[in-house]
Amino acid sequence: MANLWIDLGNTRLKYWLIDEVGRVISADAKQHLSAPAELLMGLTYQFEKYAPNFIGISSVLGNNINAKVADSLAWLNIPFEFVHVDNRHKLMTSEYDPNQLGVDRWLQMLGVVDSGKRQCIVGCGTALTIDLIDHGNHLGGYIFPSIYLQREALFSGTKQISISDGEFDSILQGVTTQDAVHRGILLSIVGAINEISGRHDNYQIIMTGGDASIISQHIHKPVNIRQDLLLSGLMRYFNK
Repeated sequence: MANLWIDLGNTRLKYWLIDEVGRVISADAKQHLSAPAELLMGLTYQFEKYAPNFIGISSVLGNNINAKVADSLAWLNIPFEFVHVDNRHKLMTSEYDPNQLGVDRWLQMLGVVDSGKRQCIVGCGTALTIDLIDHGNHLGGYIFPSIYLQREALFSGTKQISISDGEFDSILQGVTTQDAVHRGILLSIVGAINEISGRHDNYQIIMTGGDASIISQHIHKPVNIRQDLLLSGLMRYFNK
């Protein structure tokens, strides 16, 4: 029997239908426009046709929206469950208060954690996160605005820099304002990752998220890019 895995992020709803041997049968990602419960209601007919054995859900959207999501799924009569952060999970402990650790960030780590390694997990999403794991113990980490959030903040907070859709393609000094903005923002992120990895020399760097390919090429150490970490974390979490 297949299982359905759903990720409700800040801007997108993603889902994967996975068979019993881990193969992806169907997957999609859609903008939910701050109405994920309504979007899910529109997808429930499709989910009913899939007839999954179980639905596992990761959501960063809070209890009120999660309750509406639960109402949207309830009429399918298929067992479902939301992920709850567990800082004493059998695969990974954490120094964090579980109420302060975002479920998407935690699942990314859970999806790749290895008790035999030291790991630096970089999540390149709406927020950029850097987390350090020492042999299965999450030590904590850092949260930055993404390159696009930084650009939006700069444009909204200055009078002389106009909105531009330039490329984040280099960390060399720019000779136009547009290049200087994009290269300065990218350098701030790259510099932070290189600084942290330099302090933790024996940590493997694993990167995930939409901006991983942009950022990884400027990192001093080898980077392992994994775009399936949250899905892997979902599957690991519910493999009880």
